Amino acid sequence: MNGTAHGTADPAVPALPGIPTRFGLAFSAGGRWAACLSAVDDDVTLERWNLARAVPSRRVFGGGTVASGPGRREPVDRHSRPLPLDDGRLLVVRPEVDAQGTPAGHGTVVAAQAGHGGTTVGRSWWIPSMLAGYALASPGAPQTVVLVTVEDEHRSRIWELSLATGRLEPVMAVPGTLSGGVWLDDGRTLALDQASADHRADGIAVDLRERSWRRVWSVAATTADRIVARDRRSGTLAVTTGLPGAEWTGALRIGLWSPGGGRVRFPAALNRAGGGMVPLTFDDTGAHLLLSEVSGAVSRLLVHDRADDRVTPVAVPPGTAGPPASWTGDRIHLRFSAPHLPPTLATAHRPPLAGWAPVRRAPDVAADWRNADLVELAGPAGPIEAIVYGGPRWRERRHLVLALHGGPLAAWRFEFDPLFQHLAAAGIAVVAPNQRGSTGYGARHLRAVIGDWGGPDLEDVLHLARGIALPRRDAGLPEPVVLGGSYGAFLALLAACHGPDLWSGCAALAPFTSADGLYHDAPAPVRDRVARLARPGGGTEPAGTEHGGTEQGGGALGAGRDVLRACAALTAPLLLAHGTRDEVIPVAHSRALRRRLLELGRTEGAGLDYIEVDDGHTAVVQAWSPVLRTAVVRFCLAAERVSATTSEGR
Repeated sequence: MNGTAHGTADPAVPALPGIPTRFGLAFSAGGRWAACLSAVDDDVTLERWNLARAVPSRRVFGGGTVASGPGRREPVDRHSRPLPLDDGRLLVVRPEVDAQGTPAGHGTVVAAQAGHGGTTVGRSWWIPSMLAGYALASPGAPQTVVLVTVEDEHRSRIWELSLATGRLEPVMAVPGTLSGGVWLDDGRTLALDQASADHRADGIAVDLRERSWRRVWSVAATTADRIVARDRRSGTLAVTTGLPGAEWTGALRIGLWSPGGGRVRFPAALNRAGGGMVPLTFDDTGAHLLLSEVSGAVSRLLVHDRADDRVTPVAVPPGTAGPPASWTGDRIHLRFSAPHLPPTLATAHRPPLAGWAPVRRAPDVAADWRNADLVELAGPAGPIEAIVYGGPRWRERRHLVLALHGGPLAAWRFEFDPLFQHLAAAGIAVVAPNQRGSTGYGARHLRAVIGDWGGPDLEDVLHLARGIALPRRDAGLPEPVVLGGSYGAFLALLAACHGPDLWSGCAALAPFTSADGLYHDAPAPVRDRVARLARPGGGTEPAGTEHGGTEQGGGALGAGRDVLRACAALTAPLLLAHGTRDEVIPVAHSRALRRRLLELGRTEGAGLDYIEVDDGHTAVVQAWSPVLRTAVVRFCLAAERVSATTSEGR
């Protein structure tokens, strides 16, 4: 099929204001304070929120730094973890990293409080061995403060910090990687999640006085078993069990357990088929448990009434609401985001006997971010939900991008996305479908791609592309651009190879070229995931890997699933980007594809744009860098291939 190109050499890309985000949200034990990190591009600051007011008020600490002693100022970076204490002070735990973002193996803890002129003053402690870490403070007064540090994948350490005396003392080393944290009393015993190198997780109880630990919640050697929340009145624990990742597949079981009170109970309302609920926190009375649930592209909040085993939805606007959460009195605080709203602190109210009021976001810096719609598109095996930027006439926009998520067991969520915002600001319509393999739509939709990567999901993508591209062709509009990151980049490349006439361009961010090649080349955790999800039957050694990894993979699912073998059919312009420090998908995959395309006659700079950035996997897949994001938007604006074939010729 013939086509013509109608693009400018260097289309103008509109500038965006700085991209804001919030992360590392934490609450004080008493629920009066919250703290988080706020970033606009690379400028990171520390925030504290006063939750005792009717509308939470925010204070920014120290312009992104905390003072740690005379003449010293230590920047708060993306690796820091804040914790507010009940008296309003803040603890900040910061693992050190080198210039490339690699953990340096040590870190600091800083105690800070509001000072004159909006700065912060405090004291710091040096931690000689730490890859990651966080602080926990007990309920009650005085508060017991502990520091949990991960020294390597085989060992963690617990420290006790006395803010009164300034002493930081090691308590004990614990095998595995520790995470989470629920106090089982007012300061002597706490529960943590202990994960081993093979991804098993158990709930353990740590006795600070006896300097001992014991396993208290463990189902099987293959399960991830966690202690999530505790009711302070009765001591009841909310626990979960399931295979790793079960919270995304809807296979997580939720139980309630009173230590010393017999077996764990699994209430029916918390474990309904396909529920996919995740427990967050108890209310003050212990009678209610707050949960989040993924429902398609949005998340819902629900309240479980323990007395009658009933789940009631909380009225929240469409978006993504999730952990961590705090429930004090009639107010629930948690993290919330929507397509037009960067992540922020949100509040839900529960007036007595009056039901639930919608979430109200806390005061924030306003910006004219684009909103999106949830649209149901016809797929070959049933409806496909998609997030769409571009308004009700999105199909008529001159430029349109079909964006494919990573995973494969993942999904686009109805939340703020900087790359989509930049595309929309440039006038580009964005269609982000949750094709088969996406989470949040039930087991049948999810499991369709297990053992069949690039099968049903590719069928969905090509079906959607035909439904979008053919009417555009009749109207003289360019075909869409297919864009994806990680697994979505692999799928985008397959779509460009198997439907070459459907696209005016393909943008692949950190792709792999075949499941077999990824299994051969990737680090052990990724290799385990490929073995479980890519091969029929979940075998551990994909067929064909003994014959050559990246260059010659594809045996398990056929040559049609190997981009290196199929790319001779690719005719659309290609943008290929990868991070040189990608810790998930080796950059060798993109380099091999570039080399193969040059062998086939592609010319770099004319139909093939290749970008390597000095960064890791997530930064490239999400196009964090403004330079990379601008390159993607410019590519999508320049890709204007319009097929010469019309409806009369079909």
